[in-house]
Amino acid sequence: MKIAMSNLGAQAMRVANTVELKNKTNELLRYTMAGEPVIITLRGKPAAALTPLSEDELESFVLQYARHTADRPGRAEEMLRYTSLPSTLGTMYVAYTDRGVNAVDLAPSDEAFARGLYRKYRRPAVRDQHPPQPLRQDLRRFVTSMDGFGGEVDLSMVGPFERIVLERLRRIPKGQVRTYRDIAREIGHPGAVRAVGNACAKNPVPLIVPCHRVVRTDGGLGGYSLRGGTALKRRLLEGEGVDLTSLRAS
Repeated sequence: MKIAMSNLGAQAMRVANTVELKNKTNELLRYTMAGEPVIITLRGKPAAALTPLSEDELESFVLQYARHTADRPGRAEEMLRYTSLPSTLGTMYVAYTDRGVNAVDLAPSDEAFARGLYRKYRRPAVRDQHPPQPLRQDLRRFVTSMDGFGGEVDLSMVGPFERIVLERLRRIPKGQVRTYRDIAREIGHPGAVRAVGNACAKNPVPLIVPCHRVVRTDGGLGGYSLRGGTALKRRLLEGEGVDLTSLRAS
């Protein structure tokens, strides 16, 4: 049996797959009784810990393990990939699968972006050193105007209702706004105003799906899930030519 070793700070960890767990149970238990954590993997991804770990310890290990296995054959497609590019708002991080872009953030670093993804989706993410050329072109075109992303968007990590809302938001033209109530009516659920607001808050791809163009019925801006919050939402709308004073007057 070959059990991989990994270091998390000064603490050593052992990694074993499910076959090794079945065949070498007693040996693995001896490690855990000695205080050495053992991570069990299923199809190459961390699935369980035999020794209780703190949230930060487990999170750090998963991210470290993802980076270690990303370049091995058959591993890259099992986890999220991401890239980054400069924008007028700061560095824009974009995660994606073969189905399209599924996360956007203005993170301060690779580590912060990867940790944010893991906390939200419990899926490791690694930087793609060679993003697909079509995706790179779509992203470059997008950041010049922050409007009309032409690539594929993968919304599989949100629920069916949220997908309906987010697909509707993609049709709001630049320079225009809708209220949460407007969107609820447009999707055929006029009583679901609060649910529409929750869907906007869960938007995994802000900017690409422009939830910043949805405001409160009383003219207030409402929240914004992207880093920068309401202040960034205001900046985006003003940059698109929206007269915010008219919202409260209407």
